[in-house]
Amino acid sequence: MTEDAKENQETKNIKDIKNTESTKDFGELPQYPKLVAEAVPNEKCLPCILCEPVCPTKAIKVTFNKTREDFGPLRTGIKGRIDIDREKCNLCGRCARFCKAFLLVDKGEKEKNPRDLVPYEQLLVDEELCDYCGLCVPLCPEEAIKVEGEPLKIEDAEGSKKIEEIFEGKIEIDRDLCIGCGRCARVCPYEAMDIKKPFEGEINLNEKNLVRCDPLGCQACFNVCPAKCWYVDERGKAAPVKDQCIYCGACERACPVSAIEVHRSGVRHTDIQETPWAEEWKEAISAIKSGERKIPDVSGAVVPPIIERPPLPPPEKPVVDPELLKLVDDALKPLVPLLRKPKVRQILEREPAEQASEKIVDRLHKDEARKAAATAGGK
Repeated sequence: MTEDAKENQETKNIKDIKNTESTKDFGELPQYPKLVAEAVPNEKCLPCILCEPVCPTKAIKVTFNKTREDFGPLRTGIKGRIDIDREKCNLCGRCARFCKAFLLVDKGEKEKNPRDLVPYEQLLVDEELCDYCGLCVPLCPEEAIKVEGEPLKIEDAEGSKKIEEIFEGKIEIDRDLCIGCGRCARVCPYEAMDIKKPFEGEINLNEKNLVRCDPLGCQACFNVCPAKCWYVDERGKAAPVKDQCIYCGACERACPVSAIEVHRSGVRHTDIQETPWAEEWKEAISAIKSGERKIPDVSGAVVPPIIERPPLPPPEKPVVDPELLKLVDDALKPLVPLLRKPKVRQILEREPAEQASEKIVDRLHKDEARKAAATAGGK
């Protein structure tokens, strides 16, 4: 590219920025490269709901278009039987989102572990809420549900359809919240999520310093990790699930005993546009990998001249009028013993200024009245 072509391209880029920056946020402008961190469902996605509760940033939302109630109220007087094959069931939760008769039991906070991301303990069935319609059977991807009873026939305006053709789900991922940790992909039993991490690299523990790690008392790495990939291992030390780490380096900086080492070998980002500051962007991205920042050359910086400021004259001591000072002292003298009382100090500390002033003046008048009465009685 010739010098004239480069200049024309830079001029065009500047014009494009001026035309778009009034309608777009800074981060949306294509002239500024951004980290790429995303999770994208592929054609294998059913969807189920396993990925939604394990997302550390709440970026995933799964919705379904139909529930059991959309096909009529619960029928009464129906006898039947429903069984769940525990060995086949992977707790995907499709049946639970469809029908209230199914209940997914959450794991307790102590049982939750990044090494076993499935968030549920078991699937229960409340047969009081089940009329053995059988609609849940074809919705189960593992064929783990068996129902004996009177099947419910489905009809709509287009005629008879199968429930699996009517029941549809939708998974939405907020790209602004997604950090690309891959927890959703690792909990998915169908390999239905494609992940792009913002960084490539590795995370290691410094065994020499790890002996000082106290995860029960510290938990600095647990608190700062956006991917929530830390756990306490069999030795009683903090350890990460490396497949879920995004190599952001927050834990390395937070560790007070320097037991964590994060090395980045790659940065996934959008294209760097040919702009006047393209080289600076490249240097900044390179610094993310190397951890070394280029020190700017400030040798040509212009230093402003030192301005000589004349010293300010010392403040003049105010003239004190002895007679006026005596009048002030005489006016304050009755207040001094009153201000030494704890109750009066409490009024000053807790009451608003106007109310405190009124109460203190009232106390002063009462004290003067008592002193006057005592003096008159003594005579």
